[in-house]
Amino acid sequence: MTIRKVTSLGILPSILLRFVMNSAKSPRLFHGRVIRGVWMLVKQQGAHYVHNIEISQIRDIDQMLVEGTVLEYDKLVVSALCQLQNIKTFFEFGTYLGKTTWLVAHNNPDTNLFTLDLPSNNDRNNVKLELTDPYLFVQWDRGVAFANTLEAERIVRLAGDSADFDFSPYFGKIDAVFIDASHSYSYVKSDTEVAFKMLSPNGVIIWHDYPAYPGVFEYLNELARTCNRPIWHILGTGLALYSRQDILNSGK
Repeated sequence: MTIRKVTSLGILPSILLRFVMNSAKSPRLFHGRVIRGVWMLVKQQGAHYVHNIEISQIRDIDQMLVEGTVLEYDKLVVSALCQLQNIKTFFEFGTYLGKTTWLVAHNNPDTNLFTLDLPSNNDRNNVKLELTDPYLFVQWDRGVAFANTLEAERIVRLAGDSADFDFSPYFGKIDAVFIDASHSYSYVKSDTEVAFKMLSPNGVIIWHDYPAYPGVFEYLNELARTCNRPIWHILGTGLALYSRQDILNSGK
C-alpha cells in the first residue's frame, strides 16, 4: 500500500485556481467581500492604539449562555458581555429596529434599558452633526423588534438628537453604554464623551462597526492614545470595548 503525503503547498495551486475561477464568476462578490475583508484586516492590524483580542481572552465569557439568532452574532456578544458584567442599566445610542435592545433585555431579565433615536424621519434634516447611512431613513420603524414583547416593559424609548439631548438624569448611573447611532467622527466623539459621563463606577462602553466606518476607526484610535484604560477590539466582530473592570484572563 502506498501512502501519499499531502502538504499545504501541494494543494495550493488548486486553491488558487479555484479562487481565480470563483472571482471570475462573481466579480462583484469578489470586490465586495474579498477586497473589503483585506482592507478591514489591514485597518484592524494597523491600528496603533486599539488592541485586538480574541473573544476567548475575556474572562469567563465562555460561561455565558445567551439566546438568539446566529445571524446576529455581534448582538449576542453584546448580550453576553452585559450578562458577564451583571449590568442593571443599559443605554443605547441608535435604536433603529431595536434588535440589540430586545436581545440584551431578553438575555438580561434584571436589566432596565434606555434607547435613544431621532423623534421622526423628518428630524434627520435638522440634526446638529453629520449623519451616516441614509438608507436607514427610508422607512421609519424604530423599535419594531421589541414592540409588544414582554421585554418592552423594561425598555424606555427616548427621542432626540444625541448632540443636544439632556443626559444629565443618567450621569453616573449606566452600567453599559452601546454606541451604534450615526457613525460619523463628530457623532461618535459626541456620543462617547456623554457615555463617559453616564458610566457607573464599574461600567462598560461598547462601540459598534469598528473598524468598518472611518469615523469610528479614527476617533477610537485617537481616544485610545490618552484613555485611562485600554480599548479592545474583539476579533471576528465589529465591537470595540472599554471597561472600568479588568475583563481579560490573567496574563493576557
